[in-house]
Amino acid sequence: MIEIDEQIGRELTCIDDLADVIKLHVKAGRINIAKQLERDLHNSLTQLEKLHKKKELWTTVADLNQRGILVQVVKKLAHQA
Repeated sequence: MIEIDEQIGRELTCIDDLADVIKLHVKAGRINIAKQLERDLHNSLTQLEKLHKKKELWTTVADLNQRGILVQVVKKLAHQA
């Protein structure tokens, strides 16, 4: 889970940096460059969304495992096989 948190942190930093650079290009009138960077920003936001979903999934797995629910499910599936 720490790895996912680190990836989220890096993505957030990237998003902040891209937003700042886009603003600078817009103020300088370099709209085409800003548009190109906006695509990168969109990709970073998409990646951030995926990371949050992945983190949520692993948090759920850890919670179920802590409560012993996953062990019960695995045992039940093993008996069904």
